[in-house]
Amino acid sequence: MADIQEIPLDITNNVEEIQEDAPTIQEIVQDIPPPVEDITLEDVKPVKPRAKGRPKGAANKGPPKPRAKKASIQETPVEEEAYVPSSPKRNLKIPTDPSSSDVAAAMLKLLQDQTNSRQTRKQRLYNSWFQ
Repeated sequence: MADIQEIPLDITNNVEEIQEDAPTIQEIVQDIPPPVEDITLEDVKPVKPRAKGRPKGAANKGPPKPRAKKASIQETPVEEEAYVPSSPKRNLKIPTDPSSSDVAAAMLKLLQDQTNSRQTRKQRLYNSWFQ
């Protein structure tokens, strides 16, 4: 068995011993190597960027897997017949020459009805909260 060294807990006595064993500043400075000043930019080699693609020593890959071929669909030409509406009301022509003021008035009435219905819906919703 190895002998276990006892370390006293009283540190005040050991401070003097530690200071005696510690190296001096002059010894530390002597261990530091002098700075190298004769290195120029020409001596430093630039780091090359990593090459793209397969590495030179990589094994060759096998042939690619075959892909499924797209099936071409051939459509048979269908003769289109003219659409004839079943009801006679569909044959009525829409008046092609309404005055622009009539169209504008109808549009304004439609928009006003929409805003009024939105406002009443919101009003009913808000009133339902307080009942």
